[in-house]
Amino acid sequence: MIRCFFRHFNFDTVTVTREGVFDMIRYRMWFLALALMGFAGTTQAQMKLGYVDSQKILEQYKPYQDAQKEYDRFQEELGREVNMRQNELAKMQENYERQSLLLSEKRKQEEQQAIVKKQQDLQRFVQEASDPERGRLAQKTSELLQPIVQKVNEVIKTVAENNSYDFVLNTAALAYAKDAHDLTDKVLEALAKDLEASQKTGQ
Repeated sequence: MIRCFFRHFNFDTVTVTREGVFDMIRYRMWFLALALMGFAGTTQAQMKLGYVDSQKILEQYKPYQDAQKEYDRFQEELGREVNMRQNELAKMQENYERQSLLLSEKRKQEEQQAIVKKQQDLQRFVQEASDPERGRLAQKTSELLQPIVQKVNEVIKTVAENNSYDFVLNTAALAYAKDAHDLTDKVLEALAKDLEASQKTGQ
């Protein structure tokens, strides 16, 4: 499985980080990780263990690269929307300060309430965008990554079964392993073949 960090909007600068969105992918990507390491130490004579470099796979897998680009576009779009709302709020505050001496008390209260509402709307928009569980960025990440995670895990499973491996670990959980047990290139090759076949069939 894959999970992702999110950069959060900052209410002052309203910038969204990027590395956050996809970095966590590299650390939770496949099968039982550290728990398996302790178990494998007592049973390695009976089991055939392999491993994959999830970072290398993701960096070289085109659908993941495309997902990053689409996420970046979506993030930039949200950033532009936030900046526009910030500018509108700043203009309202500027106009109020410039005209406040000329306004009646009732009109002042109305303008102040409008400014407060604008601030609340901005904060609500930012929260809805950046909430790590239900925000629009989180939803977009899930939408983009779910099919990639599913495909990569399927290919890892197939490669492991075809080569009679009992377990496949992620390099993030390994202190040392022989290169002979590295399945990364086999997985990348299988992913490339699967992608080529999908493109030929138009899927």
